[in-house]
Parts: sequence; structure tokens; C-alpha cells
Amino acid sequence: MLKETKFKEADVVVMRIIGGEEIIARFIAQTEEKITVRKPLALVPTQTGLGMTNYIMMADVDDTVDFNLNAIVVITKASKAASDNYTKSTSGIVPASAVPKLKV
Repeated sequence: MLKETKFKEADVVVMRIIGGEEIIARFIAQTEEKITVRKPLALVPTQTGLGMTNYIMMADVDDTVDFNLNAIVVITKASKAASDNYTKSTSGIVPASAVPKLKV
């Protein structure tokens, strides 16, 4: 079993779970049995590309959610673009790297 984690609190992580869903969320903590995240969003196809929607529709979006480690196929830190989009979607904050640069 995993005794330590490679993620730190507040990292944005992406998980593929047994059911095939891809989840993006803010990492909170990990034990030998579970991983705790905040604001999990599922990636869904839209007419204009990929979008994000609440992973659990009826849950309070600010609640933490525990995932059993046995249900996770793979977990990794989110790419910069995915992390920036997640931050923008969940907080309204636009990271500086996502702001277009003006040509002078």
C-alpha cells in the first residue's frame, strides 16, 4: 500500500476511476485506503470540446469527497492548462498564464 503521497494540499489532480470517468479536483489528503479531494468535476464532451460538470450533481460543491483508492485506476497532477481551467471554473479566478498577452 501507498504510505506517502506525491501530492501536496491544494494541488489540482486528475483521476481516472474504475467506471471510466475522468475527474479533476483539488487534492486535500491521502491515507492508505482513500484520497480526499474538494470540488470534484467530471470531464464531459460538449459541442465545442471538453467541459466540466459537477461529479456528484446533488452534493454541496464545497464539500470534500473521499475516493476509495481501490476505485482509482490512475491519478496524476493536472496539466497547467487543465489546472488553470479548473481554477477558473471553480473560483472565477483567471490565472495569469490564461490571460492573453497584448501585442504592442
